[in-house]
Amino acid sequence: MTSTLKADKIEGVTSSGTVAMPAGHVIQVVQGEVLTQITNSSSSYGDVVTQAITPKFSSSKILIQCSGVGNSQSSNALYFKLFRGSTEIGSGTGGGYSNVIGAITNGSPSVPGFDVKGFSIQFLDSPSTTSATTYKLMAASVSGTAKIGGRQDNTDIAVPSRITLMEIAQ
Repeated sequence: MTSTLKADKIEGVTSSGTVAMPAGHVIQVVQGEVLTQITNSSSSYGDVVTQAITPKFSSSKILIQCSGVGNSQSSNALYFKLFRGSTEIGSGTGGGYSNVIGAITNGSPSVPGFDVKGFSIQFLDSPSTTSATTYKLMAASVSGTAKIGGRQDNTDIAVPSRITLMEIAQ
């Protein structure tokens, strides 16, 4: 015997009217993107891509996925850091300046500007809030000029930089 349950809307019996989701289920997904190239020639971190999410449950985790391409002058590096608001999250430790969540390096003087490399960064965060929360990927160039979203030496290639946030039920 099989049963079928059909509903147009399910509401919780609590005053909030919310229904708890089974652990591991995706509650919501939001995405931010930058479609243009970003040039960075400073060791100071600058914004790459930003996105806000308002978690439905304070127990939820947020899966952050960032992707794009980058390129730097020879003997240079492009370092990435991830922030929740003004708090750095997900970086390694013990590396001094190099405590980062991702990096693109270019040690080849023969191909400065042509060696575009992809990056993919993931982190599972526990913000413990139902308030709007902003996540941003930032980047710095160690020495020389670096470009995010294309080639360092021109504008022939334009690849979007994206950040995707997924609220995961716990």
